[in-house]
Amino acid sequence: MNLPEKKMPLPRKAIPMTREQALEIIGRAQHDKYLARELDDLREKCCQFIGDLMREVGQEIAAKERRVPVLLRNREETAISLRGAAAHREQRARERRELAEAMVMGALFNSGNPDWNPLDPDTHESDGGGLLMALLKTTRKWVE
Repeated sequence: MNLPEKKMPLPRKAIPMTREQALEIIGRAQHDKYLARELDDLREKCCQFIGDLMREVGQEIAAKERRVPVLLRNREETAISLRGAAAHREQRARERRELAEAMVMGALFNSGNPDWNPLDPDTHESDGGGLLMALLKTTRKWVE
């Protein structure tokens, strides 16, 4: 006996949550004192995650830079030249942190934009990001 073939439904592609949808969910959660506390815990974890991600990106950028240790240079170092080299290293570290921050935040703001190109400012969407950005932008409002 031949049974008709059962077609399996195709998996649906997940659609990113809009900022408005995320703000609506967060707004409802903030009016419940228990959910508001859980929301704050989630917000803390998200901030920690983003901070860790920025540090990791900064470390990857630093690892790609070519550095020559002071002792291997072919010139004699003075206190002034060493101080200048230290100031230059500090400046490069600031630039790496700023670049890492721009990369991570840009990716978060454009998480729902498949056409985003970090090198092309015209592809940036100004909708403010999705759920994660909405969570980070909202403040604590516990209902007691």
